[in-house]
Order: sequence, then structure tokens, then C-alpha cells
Amino acid sequence: MSRARLLLHLAALLAPFVAAALWCVLLFRNEASRALGQALVLGTGGALSAQIAALLRWRALDRRARDGSGGWQTGIGMAAITHALFGLLLDAALVASVGWTQSMGTGRPSDLVVQVIFFSMASVLTVGLVTFPFTALLAQWVATQRRKEIADGAR
Repeated sequence: MSRARLLLHLAALLAPFVAAALWCVLLFRNEASRALGQALVLGTGGALSAQIAALLRWRALDRRARDGSGGWQTGIGMAAITHALFGLLLDAALVASVGWTQSMGTGRPSDLVVQVIFFSMASVLTVGLVTFPFTALLAQWVATQRRKEIADGAR
């Protein structure tokens, strides 16, 4: 595995926990234990989503590094995939923890779609304001690191 890819996956593991922790500290200022618990739940969902996005978009990022065209566009895609998957995983966790009928008001399957969209948009409109530009910058930096590796003869 290339060093650049390792750095991408390390960032995809750590950044969601940092973002979740900062958000939860702001949200639950006077309740440290509640903030920590929520940060672990949200960070885990974010880290899983970010890892999947990094796996899905690595080829595109590697291709951009080889072409020398930069990676920020791929970073925007990674952030979008991450937030969409986060909504899906958070809703799946909700359904798994409280049950199918309790997780939705009416029990209709279409409510799941509405909840996934809600959780995804809530993620984008809160921490996404920081994570979209951060992921774009991160992907640009990783592409630069990958370009250096390729120039040095790495596969």
C-alpha cells in the first residue's frame, strides 16, 4: 500500500471522530459524558462512512495524481459519499437499536428514505460546512504525495 493511501485512510479514520467530538462538545457543553457518548456513536458512523468513501474514490484520486490534475474534486466526491453513507448508517443504527416500527412514525418503508435524507442533510449542514473543504484540501495534499511517490518509482 502506498504511503499516500495510508495517510488518506488514517485521516478518514481520525477526522470523523475529531469532527464529532467538536460538534458534541458545542452541543452538550455542560454534559461531558453525554458529549463523549454521542461523539463515539457519531464518530464511528462517520469513520466507517469515510473509510468506504476513501476505498471507493482511491482509484480516481490515484488517476488524478498520475495525470497531475489535482485531487480536490475527488475530495468533494469523497465528502459527499461520506455524508450520504453517514445518513444511511445512522438510520440503520436507529432501526437496529429501537426496532423497525419505533424508528419511524408511521412504519412505512418510505419513512426510512426520508430519515436517511434528513440525517445526511443534517450532517452536511453542520459539520459538512467544515468537512467538505477539509476533505477537498486533504485529497489535494494526498494527490500531491502520491505524485511524489510515483515520481520516486513507487507503484
